[in-house]
Amino acid sequence: MKKFLSVLLALMVVSTLSFGQSKFGIKAGLNFNTLEDVTESGSVDQAWKNQTGYHFGIAWQFKIPIIGIGVQPELLYSKVKTSFTEAYTGIQPHNGLIVSNVVLPPTMTEIEIDYLTLPINFQLGLDLLILRPFIVVSPYISYALQKGGDLTNQDWDDINRFNYGVGAGVGLDIWKLQIMGKYNWGLGKLESATNTTWEEKYENAKIQGFQLSVAFLF
Repeated sequence: MKKFLSVLLALMVVSTLSFGQSKFGIKAGLNFNTLEDVTESGSVDQAWKNQTGYHFGIAWQFKIPIIGIGVQPELLYSKVKTSFTEAYTGIQPHNGLIVSNVVLPPTMTEIEIDYLTLPINFQLGLDLLILRPFIVVSPYISYALQKGGDLTNQDWDDINRFNYGVGAGVGLDIWKLQIMGKYNWGLGKLESATNTTWEEKYENAKIQGFQLSVAFLF
């Protein structure tokens, strides 16, 4: 009975302390995204390039003291941007003759998607007075709200509006300020499984990239 009461009391103390260390805050930062698993379709030169997007939203941090574990769910508006350059070989007239295997001028494809994203950051850190360095693992789900660039006129039926994945990185709490950097691996495909009109090269494409954030927790 004494052991049971001791455990119960310990749980109550931890719960009380944890509640005292919960914080609410605002967060913003930059996204550097690219697409992976894009099928090459006869191009001479093609490469997805990082473009700078952004994110902003709210966060709630719930810490368990002493053992250094924290949970930080967030709700973010996130703009994903990436671009794709392709240079093709083709047939072109030259001085009255038909010349084959000519490298045509490269074309640029730009993709923009705005998501509502819910990441849950599981943090393991070390409290050092006003400093708390930590590592973080972040499963997340996203829902596309709007599209731009070369997707502007693309039918939503061709695009998978739901995306999901996992991120991993490091962070630092300095009093009420938090700095976090992580890499997000998208596991959901950009192209809808029911797509019948979009290009085949996007069939297995996934969004991923680096994210740098600053939050103010109070």
